[in-house]
Amino acid sequence: MTHSHRRRFTPTLLRRASMACAAALAVVLAAAGPAPAQPSGWSSSFNNLTAQTRSDWMGQVPDATSLGSMSIPGTHDTLAIHGGSLLPDSYEAQEDHGDSAATLTAQLDAGIRSIDIRVRVTGGAFAIHHTTIYQNANFDDVLTKAQAFLSAHPSETVLMDLHGECDADSTEGGSGTASIGHCADDPSNTTAAQRISIFEGYVARYPGLFYAPSVTGSSTADLPTLGQARGHIVLTDFTGPRGEVYGGYGLTQLTTGNWGSYVENDYTQCDTTSKWNEVQANLVAANNDGSGALYTTYTSSNCAPFGSNPAQVAANENPLLLNYLNAGNAARTGVVKMDYPGYALVTAIVNRNPGVSFSGALASGISGKCLDAAYDGTSNGTVVDLYTCNGTAAQTWTPQSDGTLRINGLCLDVIGGGTSNGTKVDLWSCTGGSNQQWTATESGALVSAQSGLCLDDPGATSTDMTQLEIWSCHSTNGQVWTLP
Repeated sequence: MTHSHRRRFTPTLLRRASMACAAALAVVLAAAGPAPAQPSGWSSSFNNLTAQTRSDWMGQVPDATSLGSMSIPGTHDTLAIHGGSLLPDSYEAQEDHGDSAATLTAQLDAGIRSIDIRVRVTGGAFAIHHTTIYQNANFDDVLTKAQAFLSAHPSETVLMDLHGECDADSTEGGSGTASIGHCADDPSNTTAAQRISIFEGYVARYPGLFYAPSVTGSSTADLPTLGQARGHIVLTDFTGPRGEVYGGYGLTQLTTGNWGSYVENDYTQCDTTSKWNEVQANLVAANNDGSGALYTTYTSSNCAPFGSNPAQVAANENPLLLNYLNAGNAARTGVVKMDYPGYALVTAIVNRNPGVSFSGALASGISGKCLDAAYDGTSNGTVVDLYTCNGTAAQTWTPQSDGTLRINGLCLDVIGGGTSNGTKVDLWSCTGGSNQQWTATESGALVSAQSGLCLDDPGATSTDMTQLEIWSCHSTNGQVWTLP
């Protein structure tokens, strides 16, 4: 696949987008409009991050695994939960789980492992900002919360992108013309050396919290293995307000040379089709790369106030990403930084790491009912039925990246490879056949790859032990399934 259409940026353009630029682009780019009402299952991809806990998922990954070979869910503008009074939707990018970086704790507990921290210098310290908007948190809050999480979960690591959000003045380019959404440090004559000195003070006050080779101030670090990084924050890069890279900090691959070739961050692309094409192209590149490089893909963009805001963009991009991953694409994603991610997106990404497999019940659209292996059967031909949810092994399914749904070492199977309405499903030894491959859609359906028909509870009955089948897709509760 050619990547010629994928936009790359200089550091300055990559790190910040002024509101004025977004407004100009919005004249020629169609707005996505408000997020539409969504069918059942929508919350799994958008704005329902904490419905499932993934606090220790890295503990399943072998120590020798390089960070560059992993699939890591992240958030863009991690603590952007406040929008001010004038244009609130333009500045908010994440679910609000509390001030003083309580939102960061919620994200980490949900499985997020790459964070994007934007700081403003004030009084010799860092305050967390999204442009002019203070996010009711300071850098000490971020480090305290991260330290507490890593102490409780020492198998994990956190990748941090640290960016100086505010310039040395409140005008765009120092020209004397105020820019919408542009902020100044306090004092306004703060220099790069002073910003670096403030950061070094934090490193000294939190000994051992940062992965030491990434914060030397004199040399950048090679990509560590997970074993080397466990229990630490790995600083991926440290940049100033004009996008300037501060030498001696971060990872060599992401701060020197052709680092932009690994990053997709077209943050002003609000044509949703074009944005998705760029996201998909970078995911393909990450999946196909054999060099061990760490790729980063941003699904976020913002053309507010006159175009799509972060929530509207995420409402379009997140379902596309979830469907793409659930269809078995991208064995490796690299880092994926998202606005308003839901719990299923996190699971779909982390399940691509070696050794990681999250299992659970497949809940039906019929209240209180689950997909069930009859009598917890372990032999070919075991009936798959509807049964009251009970949390037992007979209802513990594991979605795989090859599109299969597995339980007791067997696969959910369309009997005889049938393609007609009413064909029953059962359990069978996994063969790799398309009659054992299923695609989860945003409507909550599970679609057979072979026939295009949906897993169906006949008549949407709530009767225990009803054997399930495939049927033409019609989006009723009898065809709604919530993946673990």
